[in-house]
Amino acid sequence: MKYLILIQSNPAVIELLAGMTDDERSTAHQIYWDVEKELESTGELVDSKALDTGAQKLVSRGRLGPLVTDAPLPEVTEVVSGYYLVDVVDEARAAVIAARFPEAAVTGGVRIARVWTEADFAANT
Repeated sequence: MKYLILIQSNPAVIELLAGMTDDERSTAHQIYWDVEKELESTGELVDSKALDTGAQKLVSRGRLGPLVTDAPLPEVTEVVSGYYLVDVVDEARAAVIAARFPEAAVTGGVRIARVWTEADFAANT
């Protein structure tokens, strides 16, 4: 089963990292690369990327075409800063992976969602 693990930045994450020493922050950032290497070696990694949180846009449909605005909007406190797409045996394994990231230690945590297939959509329509 494929799961998307969403890494989010929010005020709690920023506060957590700001309270760390340089060595602790370096260790925390190394976790992302260590998890990626481990998932590559087990064959569970499909894809992973860090996202540029400063260049994100919000696109909505306007009467005259796409309306593009800067994101996140001021009222939004969380922004997706990266993801891991994994192919694992079950949700429990995805949760074990997600719990390794520093963001799992703060309010908001790390989100996981099962990726639906065409068969899933057909079964639920």
